[in-house]
Amino acid sequence: MNSPIETSVLIIGGGPVGLALALDLNHQGIACLVTEQDAGTALEVQAKAGTHNERSMEFCRRWGVIDEIAASYPEDEARDTVYCTAIDGHYIGRSKVASARDRGVPAVGPEMMRRCAQNQFDPILARSVQAGAHSELRYNLKFESFVQDDDDVTSTLHDLVSGQAIQVRSRYLVGCDGAGSTIRKALGIPFDLIKQMGFSLSAMLRIDKLEQHIRFGSLERLMFIGPEGTWANMTSVDGQGLWRFTVVGAESALSPETYDIASVVRRAFGGLDIPYTIERVVPWRRAQTLARSYGQGRVWLAGDALHTTSPTGGHGLNTGVGDATDLSWMLAARVNGWGGEALLDAYTIERRPVAQRNLGSATENYQAWVGSGMGNVTLDGPVGEAARRNIGNSMVVSLHQEWSSQGIALGYRYDTSPLIVPDGSVPTTDHPSFYVPTARPGHRAPHAWLTDGRSTLDLFGREFVLLCFGGAAEQGEKLVQAARAIAMPMRLEAIDQPEVAALYERQLVLVRPDGHVAWRSNVLPDADDVRALIDTVRGALMPHDATHTPVAPSKVDLSH
Repeated sequence: MNSPIETSVLIIGGGPVGLALALDLNHQGIACLVTEQDAGTALEVQAKAGTHNERSMEFCRRWGVIDEIAASYPEDEARDTVYCTAIDGHYIGRSKVASARDRGVPAVGPEMMRRCAQNQFDPILARSVQAGAHSELRYNLKFESFVQDDDDVTSTLHDLVSGQAIQVRSRYLVGCDGAGSTIRKALGIPFDLIKQMGFSLSAMLRIDKLEQHIRFGSLERLMFIGPEGTWANMTSVDGQGLWRFTVVGAESALSPETYDIASVVRRAFGGLDIPYTIERVVPWRRAQTLARSYGQGRVWLAGDALHTTSPTGGHGLNTGVGDATDLSWMLAARVNGWGGEALLDAYTIERRPVAQRNLGSATENYQAWVGSGMGNVTLDGPVGEAARRNIGNSMVVSLHQEWSSQGIALGYRYDTSPLIVPDGSVPTTDHPSFYVPTARPGHRAPHAWLTDGRSTLDLFGREFVLLCFGGAAEQGEKLVQAARAIAMPMRLEAIDQPEVAALYERQLVLVRPDGHVAWRSNVLPDADDVRALIDTVRGALMPHDATHTPVAPSKVDLSH
């Protein structure tokens, strides 16, 4: 065996979450290696994620890949969902979601939700990882085992081309190796079944110019409804003729070699003779699962290795990207020596409730999908017409949070984290569809446009940033100097824009590298509490640490 490969962070799994983690570590100057057992990225067309929410797009903005993603899906393609009994059957209703061209950038962020098929998205990230100064991606390496001690992790991988065993020594190991994660199993972390929701089969259909066969105009998705409820749906993957056709709730679909998918497609097409080819058929179980812990010691997990969810809402990949960007800054802090020993313990505390929340939203969406009371939906005459009107109205209302989930994307918060200093302010409502910007500690720092054309979000990503408003820069400098005295990276940004100051509500706002507010106040604590503040947000206060106590909540100045 050759000498071990050395890197700061070894990432097992070259899917979107592993690549996202590598890109964020690269952004922070941390050496990392992604290994993937396949021979390349997206070698097969997969029936996987295609919707990337506003928060994921903000991170893609950070990594410089927005333009490629935006170019991958037609700007003028409406994102509407049409409910019908068949393409040539009864029309039931329509959920309207504007195209990227017509929707525009939201007021609450610098980036909009985007469509980008995973077989396009993953290669975009992979190319960026390969071009990174601090990141590397290697294929044909199958993970076998690891051993961790107090100083590092030694992993053994199998080179599928040469047959050789490869050793990698890293400061940290992260498993982004999917729902069957070998690394999670090796850690002995239970993977709890939260809810078994049914069975599905997805067929990737190539259909040339489907719009010539349908009367519904520009759309993204067709949902087919019968007396039994929603029995199938068909979603545009790339806006260029590739469609994902999903059979809902059929356990027999788990055996694609015997399941008659063609008959179900015929039911959806009705009497229309629409030419199509099947590129791939994938059976799967629709289940909500969640790991009890997100890692231990020097070995951590992210993405599907921690949680799986029904795709109703598109929360799976986006939740995984959130895992990666939370874990990234913590790993960087530990590698660079300024992160405290308790820092990584906060990862589970912060991210697991977000996964539970997103699983719950996906469950609600799925329950609205399958529905009940649809027995008259295919009838002709007044009874059928009334039934379809009622069902259509119900579907539009109940599925609004699936097609419009800005609250899920931007509203998650870490306000119960031991790394966050509360200020006594009242929490905002956490609604799946609606997001209320707030600089309350634990929340995503609000977006606002600066006079130089940047977003406030463009200020974050590599270090802690202390935002100073209303002439507070002089006292803010004391906090920056205290942080730098222990080699904790912190930068001061003085902003002289009253409308931005009003959005952030305090004169001093400390924002973490991941863009979440850690602390805010109108006044700086005294010298001892400044040290306690710094130690709190960097995870240096252990439960048994008698030297310091966590900084007390800041007093709320309601006159500000």
